[in-house]
Amino acid sequence: MNNHLANQEKKFASILSLTFGFILLCFKFYAYHITSSQSIFSDALESIVNVVAGVITVGVIIVAAKPADEDHPYGHGKIESIASTFEGGAILLAGILIVIQAVQVFFHGSQINQIDSGLLIVVGAGAINGALGIYLYTRGKRFHSEALKSSGMHLLTDTMTSIGVVVGLLLVKYTGMSWIDPIVAALFGGMLVFTGAKVLVRSGNILVDAHDVETMQVIAKLFHKHYRPGVIQIHFTRVIRSGSYHHIDCHMVIPEFWTVLEAHDFSESFEKNILADYPVGGELHIHHDPCRKAFCESCELDRCPIRQNLFKVRRELSFEEITGPMTVY
Repeated sequence: MNNHLANQEKKFASILSLTFGFILLCFKFYAYHITSSQSIFSDALESIVNVVAGVITVGVIIVAAKPADEDHPYGHGKIESIASTFEGGAILLAGILIVIQAVQVFFHGSQINQIDSGLLIVVGAGAINGALGIYLYTRGKRFHSEALKSSGMHLLTDTMTSIGVVVGLLLVKYTGMSWIDPIVAALFGGMLVFTGAKVLVRSGNILVDAHDVETMQVIAKLFHKHYRPGVIQIHFTRVIRSGSYHHIDCHMVIPEFWTVLEAHDFSESFEKNILADYPVGGELHIHHDPCRKAFCESCELDRCPIRQNLFKVRRELSFEEITGPMTVY
């Protein structure tokens, strides 16, 4: 799928999320109004975060789709991670507020009304959030959109909260013990705190270009797939993730007797093959290291005029090798 169609799908997904988020927010606050349930209030409070995050996600998807320009040579994709960081913080804050409110209600007591009506609304909202969360997360995975993945994770957490609310309300209905309601709210507020912290850590790692094992494993497989004689070793591979565009650079050990032109043409062809199979848009830059006659036993290049030892075995371009420093075996 080309970048234009991918961006259109991401915009559609973000607008769909915002639309349903606002509708469900209204239903949940109505359910809280008629029931006075603290657990439903916690669910509704989280929906406010959904709507705010939805507005930000729509704007972010539009900005992130902009191509690189003179002021932003690496594109605008990083803004997705910034938005994801904001959403993680908002989820964390909502969880803390829910726990505080639940503790206060637990000690002061509460009275729940019209439980059956509240249950119907929460069940319906939870089912919609679950379906929408799965849709957003799978779209985020497909298009490497941190904003959509974070929104999907948030909605799936919201669904778990709704399940907890339903269980709590059923217990209150059949036992008459209203103190169960704020305890359920506090438990799921704690779950929100955990989810928010998880989103914050992931988005923060992307912002500071932390090592991403999943991305590196994909690159290692592609390096192995497109190997050909002349690629003696690849090491010190790094990736800058800018939304759905990745900037990859690595060091490649090549035969030292090759001319600059031969090395250039070889690596350019190798780069094109890798990027053609890479799951998102990107660029690959290769730094050349001469073999210095130290890799003869692992180099299978035919007709090498400087070979000092016979070829024995070619080592796999493993994850450990491509990410580590140069190693002579």
